[in-house]
Amino acid sequence: MSNRKLLKAALYIRVSTDKQAEEGFSVDGQLNRLGNFAESQDWEVFDTYVDDGYSAKDLERPEIQRLMSDMEEKKFDIVLVYKLDRLTRSVSDLHKLLKTFDLHGVKFKSATEIFETTTAMGRFFITLVGAMAEWERETISERVRFGVEQMVKEGKRPGGIIPYGYTQDEVIIPEERNIIREARRLYHNGLGYKSIAMRLNSKGLLRRGREWTSATVSYTLENPYYAGIIRLGSKTPEGTYVNSKRDERVNCVYGTGSHEPIFTAEEYQETKDLMERRTSGGFSRNKVYWFSGVLRCGRCGAAMFGRLTNKRSLRSGEIVRTQYYICSNKHSNNSCDMPTFRQVHVEHLVRSYIQKIKLDTELIGAETNNAITERSKNEDEIQLAKKDLAKILKRKEKWQYMFVEGLISKEDVRKRITEEEEQEKELKLKIAEIQNNYSGVPKLELLSEMEELWDISDDEEKKELVYTTFKKIALNTNLTKVKGVKNKFFDAYIDDIIFN
Repeated sequence: MSNRKLLKAALYIRVSTDKQAEEGFSVDGQLNRLGNFAESQDWEVFDTYVDDGYSAKDLERPEIQRLMSDMEEKKFDIVLVYKLDRLTRSVSDLHKLLKTFDLHGVKFKSATEIFETTTAMGRFFITLVGAMAEWERETISERVRFGVEQMVKEGKRPGGIIPYGYTQDEVIIPEERNIIREARRLYHNGLGYKSIAMRLNSKGLLRRGREWTSATVSYTLENPYYAGIIRLGSKTPEGTYVNSKRDERVNCVYGTGSHEPIFTAEEYQETKDLMERRTSGGFSRNKVYWFSGVLRCGRCGAAMFGRLTNKRSLRSGEIVRTQYYICSNKHSNNSCDMPTFRQVHVEHLVRSYIQKIKLDTELIGAETNNAITERSKNEDEIQLAKKDLAKILKRKEKWQYMFVEGLISKEDVRKRITEEEEQEKELKLKIAEIQNNYSGVPKLELLSEMEELWDISDDEEKKELVYTTFKKIALNTNLTKVKGVKNKFFDAYIDDIIFN
């Protein structure tokens, strides 16, 4: 009887997703061949390590890591693979593995290739084969990248999820287009991403059944797809988008899509420029206009937007920056004679208005309690409607899944989806109607909270308080030309306020 020690072999198998169906590269195919090879060599199989669905571009694979750990504990004598590229396609990783194998006294063997790792010539040959495998992987990657880039340059989407606002056939959904344009309008009126999300959600303008977030608002406003541009690669931090041209700095490719855009190229670039100014601090040296987006001219009804004035102090010589609000009609064509308002003046008028409401005993009485009760009831109805919207979204996904699985016909899925969309439209209208019915009723508890927090809040927090509390603040005055005294307010008043 022979006393020769049987070598223990570790069988390593790797299957990438693109090789699953190929003969000889399946898990069972490799396992069968490696088992037969080990038996022919009279080796004992210690264990089988299978990385299913992993690329060989690096060693970040769970089973190769387990194999290395077992090797350190000297649990086997040889590593057996079907082909070298099953182990790795990286020359640097190959060197690392061979060095580690040698360090622990472990041999390496390919069942279909002749390698000798104990001599310098053998190591050179195996390294050469490894280099060829790496070259093949990179060549395939380049060809795929080239093909995708060419698709983009030709105005074709290279796959992926169709952005919100379009069907899977890249046809505009009118209701979603209106929401996207509303988000842009609010952004240009001075609201930030979080405030826009809050405003849209409060109106029931959900993002396919889900609430907007600051991240989804930012992504939507920045996405060039809405301007008819298809982008491949990382987004540029700034600059003009050039169709069908590669930006080597950020490895981007752009093409003109065949879909109908929601923004014009000029509108999109205007939004990008505004984003850049806000990011770099150029939008406002004081950063925040508290009332932008809600402030309206009481004479013509136009929006009032913030601007900054710089004056040098005669006493100290320092630059004094003051925030003002001006009627957009006065600014654009001088068709309105409303004076400009300092931000501190607007603050004074709004806080005085709130104090008047709080001191009005009739409003604080039974009428207010009834209004609060009615508001609570309406908010409950809105929450129920939002839950129903989420259920509709899940049902639509279910119908689509059943169609893909062949459980229902194309006609049936179209009918089901149409029915769901009708219910979805009705629910959105219901939410909007409920909110419009009580939009003018003030939340006294919210006003009290605003008063308590205002003086201890920073600029961003004050802005959020304004957007949370008010939908509209209309200013007015009987004056047209104001020659105010320093640090004094001219006669003005709140013409109208609509609460959220």
